[in-house]
Amino acid sequence: MEKKLLAYKRQDGSIGIRNYILILSTVHCSNSVAEKIAQKTDIVAIVHEYGCLDSEVEHNSTILGLTRAAQNPNVHSVLVVGLGCEQTRPELMIEEIRNSTGKTIEYVSIQEEGGVPEAVAKGVKIIEEMKIRAKSQEREEVSLEGLVVGVQCGGSDWTTALSGNSTIGRMSDLIVKNGGSVLMSEVYGFPGSEHIVAENAINYEVGLSILEMVNELRQDYIRSTGQTIEEVNPTKGNKAGGITTLVEKSVGNVKKMGTTAVQGIIKVGEKIPHPGVWVLDNRHEGPDSFNTTGFAMAGAHIVVFSSGRGTPLGNAVMPIVKITGNPRSYESMNSLFDFNAGIVLEGESLDNAGAKLFEAVIEKCNGEPTKSEINGNREYTIPHA
Repeated sequence: MEKKLLAYKRQDGSIGIRNYILILSTVHCSNSVAEKIAQKTDIVAIVHEYGCLDSEVEHNSTILGLTRAAQNPNVHSVLVVGLGCEQTRPELMIEEIRNSTGKTIEYVSIQEEGGVPEAVAKGVKIIEEMKIRAKSQEREEVSLEGLVVGVQCGGSDWTTALSGNSTIGRMSDLIVKNGGSVLMSEVYGFPGSEHIVAENAINYEVGLSILEMVNELRQDYIRSTGQTIEEVNPTKGNKAGGITTLVEKSVGNVKKMGTTAVQGIIKVGEKIPHPGVWVLDNRHEGPDSFNTTGFAMAGAHIVVFSSGRGTPLGNAVMPIVKITGNPRSYESMNSLFDFNAGIVLEGESLDNAGAKLFEAVIEKCNGEPTKSEINGNREYTIPHA
């Protein structure tokens, strides 16, 4: 029987599993006002340290990150907050978001409103009106065809490969089998196992592009740091958790993609062309927060994140489902984790664990809050490489 979602239908034909309202700051000068509005309305604001006197590359990256956040299908409506004289041209960003999605998007200028209290008051009024409209929209039954699930791991230990990521791999197969898509990044964690990913590619050209991507990563890393990537990865925490080498870490890392053929590679800010398993080339940005933001920028709805040691990371426009393959971590940090894949170490089959995780993810998609949402972890780290 085909699995169904309860989702919000968007004007552009996409679906959202959340109905978030988002505040975007156009420049570092307007961050505090955006945050004040967010505090008064209990809405998330995305702030950053860019938006004026940036290089062309930095500026384009900032605009792309903000625009893609607003375009994410989990976002119902958007308030843009600016100073009024910054390098960023909010009218262009607003026009692109409105034309591409049909979403309600409003703008508040601190200079035009006459100062901070005035801008905050206007922003609060706008948000409260958006809340009323968002609350009136109801979920509708849809197929999984439009669902995009990011898979990620961080704070890994020896259980991450054996039970955590292996369970995610089984779930990934079920997502694709039901018409959805899986998005994998963490190119920093590929070296040593890139041949496994390449062998699972849909054709020779895709496999070759995967090998070339990792080879370029190795060379770029040596040129920029004077070190090999193996000298810094695995991390100190990974080693304390029982992971000895990058090859050992990468073998576990790539398990998250499951057994479905890899369709291709997309760049940061691109959307997947069609359903299946895809690799997001975020090789120039290493840490977890950049990868999850990259998923959000690609239009992902939700991320399934495996951690043996635990991490509170969330995202401003997507729920993140935290799982652990370590039953001790699940018991000691239950406030962080949504799912215990450590049942595999206690005798549960990987197939059963994967099926249970798949059902848990669908429940989260249908509205059950994740621990990251409950804890208010709503990070959004714009890539600038």
